[in-house]
Amino acid sequence: MTAPVAPVQVDTVTGTSISVPGDKPTALFFFSVGCGECVGGVRSLGQAAAAAEEAGIDAQFLAVDMDPREPTETIQRFMEYVDAVHVPAAIDEGAALSQRFGVAALSTLIIVDSDGQVTFRATDPDADTIVSALHKAGA
Repeated sequence: MTAPVAPVQVDTVTGTSISVPGDKPTALFFFSVGCGECVGGVRSLGQAAAAAEEAGIDAQFLAVDMDPREPTETIQRFMEYVDAVHVPAAIDEGAALSQRFGVAALSTLIIVDSDGQVTFRATDPDADTIVSALHKAGA
């Protein structure tokens, strides 16, 4: 068993802060507003967040924009467009999250358990798959 990973504080585009890893499993979806393929992935993340909340599943969700040049207003409009405005979004400043978790491609979803270990990795999974992977990570 590997030692827990020290958390990183991530500031969202709305000004809140999220700790990754946190005290519960976290679903992170890496995207860019200009990525057409990412629309479905962020939409699925939003659907998974809504389903998890409805089912009482204790998990965090974060949409991570890999392009530091995209303005926060553009990201917020994108989140509205894909019906995921309830999901926190953050810009991956200095590629801190993508480097820490070995994410090199857009449309990648990872599940990180509370110890900071990646327990699931996929490209554009659907909402049911995300919720199932969160269960397996301890949510």
